[in-house]
Amino acid sequence: MQRVELEVSMRDATGKGPMRRLRAEGSVPAVVYGSGSKQLNLKVDAFSLGRVVRHGTNQLIDLKGLGKGRLVLLTELQRDPVSQSLIHADFFEVDTKKKIHVAVPLHYEGRSHGVEMGGVQEILVRDVEVECLPLEIPDSFTLDVSALDIGDSLHISDLSLPDTVTLLVADDVTVVHVVAPRVVEEEEETEGEGGEVAEGAEAAESGADAAAGESAEKATE
Repeated sequence: MQRVELEVSMRDATGKGPMRRLRAEGSVPAVVYGSGSKQLNLKVDAFSLGRVVRHGTNQLIDLKGLGKGRLVLLTELQRDPVSQSLIHADFFEVDTKKKIHVAVPLHYEGRSHGVEMGGVQEILVRDVEVECLPLEIPDSFTLDVSALDIGDSLHISDLSLPDTVTLLVADDVTVVHVVAPRVVEEEEETEGEGGEVAEGAEAAESGADAAAGESAEKATE
């Protein structure tokens, strides 16, 4: 797993007002917890944090500036819903000798034969939870979908894992499949509905002709 460094510092201020001022100065409030330590209130340069998370949140981070090094995972990152600027971060301190649960992203490569034939590839799972030591966390798992035909699928059991990693997901879970295009089914349904309408129209027209014939006979009598 990728490992990066991030400079942080302690903060004393809490509450909405001080947090707004902190963000206005270009810093992001953060907390670090876990590994039996007391929660610490931190602040980190917004640009530096943004540069770290640009490469993904699933990475080990060495926090610097706290007197002793702390190895953490970024567990939550909050953004402003309008500006998308970073407004808060949560870090979890890990013990390199204790296994943890973590989500590892799935990457799908190749273009399936089924898609070439007009099918639709649907990705059902984008990350899987595993258990391992912090320094053994995989960057990602890769699955090749090029051999999939329409109706084919790949499952958790198709993943190739190192011996140091334990999956926490059932082997029979489907992660990706290729299905027939739905537009064909929709067209068939539309044609079927149209046929029913046409039959109804023909029946109505026949009924109208019969009624007209009866009226003509009465008039002749």
